[in-house]
Amino acid sequence: MAEPVLVRHIAQEVSRRNGNAAALCRGLGFGLPDLERIDFRVSFAQTSRVILRAERMLGQDDLGLRLGANFSLVSWGLCFVGVMACARPQQALEFAFDFQPSTGRFLRLHKQTVQGQFIATAEPEFDTEDGVTQFLVHHTFAAVTRLCRFVIAPWYGPKRVELRSATPADARVHEAAFGCPVRFGCRMNRVVFDLIDHPIATADPSVAAMCRHALELQRSGVGAPSELEAAIVRALRVDLRSPPTMAAIAASINLSERTLRRRLLESGLSYAALLDQERMRRALDLLHGGELTLGLVAEASGFADARSLRRAIKRWTGHTPTHFRSHG
Repeated sequence: MAEPVLVRHIAQEVSRRNGNAAALCRGLGFGLPDLERIDFRVSFAQTSRVILRAERMLGQDDLGLRLGANFSLVSWGLCFVGVMACARPQQALEFAFDFQPSTGRFLRLHKQTVQGQFIATAEPEFDTEDGVTQFLVHHTFAAVTRLCRFVIAPWYGPKRVELRSATPADARVHEAAFGCPVRFGCRMNRVVFDLIDHPIATADPSVAAMCRHALELQRSGVGAPSELEAAIVRALRVDLRSPPTMAAIAASINLSERTLRRRLLESGLSYAALLDQERMRRALDLLHGGELTLGLVAEASGFADARSLRRAIKRWTGHTPTHFRSHG
């Protein structure tokens, strides 16, 4: 089971192109509202069906590549923060391939460093149709490339990409996404990066270590969102402009405010941190969409004004809103 990051992204793309996103989920045991639940997970079978339906709806067999090259970086959550906190490109690449949430549970990703190069290979975790494997591999390689260009440098990307899939009628889409030669019909799916000595501006070793620890716990099941965390996040998402008080949340889940505060403390959580996390998710998602002014994004995310939002974005990403909107 995996976080519904990829399914949510596919549904958003179908909706953006005026398709029937609800039809993607029909008969699969969940609906579009479930994709916003912090505790919701999807199986490989469910994800595969959504991929195949989306490709038929949109008439694109390179959908995985296109979505990976344009996904919202903030949708990777702690993985995105952890990569930004890494000190050097090698650490960032290792972190990204270790924890990327879009396809990580559905692919076997192997990493090695050879003669100054970082090499990652991808194989399907489950037996499936070739089209699904192609979607997952192309999406993963394109998404990591996009992340590198944002976190490390706009000019940094793979040296070459090797794919098992057949040569498409027009390979220019792949070359544009990766910015390097792409070979098709290869024995394995592989992406190769030259390792450079280039410091990452947003590096923070302590934050990187904390993110890695939290993601390792989450992967083992220990750090999965608790019912308490899920309940608070659901309540906050209703209206970030006027978030419910601790007392109101406590009453909604039949607890006293004192008990809620104690349980949050025992879980290593805080109301303020969860609210900040949800405001970050909402604000960066809206900025990535690129249609709203900074003032409207601030209002929708619960900030007093654009200036307050600008400071928060700098704190979250190390960049200005203009830079994030252009490259994020």
